[in-house]
Amino acid sequence: MRVGPVEVIICTFPSPEIDQSVAVSLSEAVESGVVALLDVVVIARDGLGTLSVKDLGDDLPAAWSRLIVDPRPLTLLSETDIEVVAGSVGDNESSVIVTVEHRWARRLSEDVRAAGGTTALHVHIPHDTVLDAFQADGVAAS
Repeated sequence: MRVGPVEVIICTFPSPEIDQSVAVSLSEAVESGVVALLDVVVIARDGLGTLSVKDLGDDLPAAWSRLIVDPRPLTLLSETDIEVVAGSVGDNESSVIVTVEHRWARRLSEDVRAAGGTTALHVHIPHDTVLDAFQADGVAAS
């Protein structure tokens, strides 16, 4: 089976509803073929503290569920993973957990493995850190 690097991304929001623009942006990445969405979990807590957790087995909004490559639930995220994220969602907040395959890096991954190599480290640098570095170097970030 051919598969590129897979990553879990957790985004948090200061309201119990996730703006549709987030699903639209992810949809554009999926439709372009850059990534494939393997799993999604939407977590929200209302003002009374009631927690809602929806995954592929639940009624996710169509904007999310239609992006999934294969609707069969995967076991990449454990219940513990979801509980940790849910525990950090405050009242009137939400999070979305997405598991994506980086299809743009599929061939690179295959060639690294075929050459006997492995990916020794994969680090995500936070957006604000990158902007700070650009500004410190006098480079205009777009």
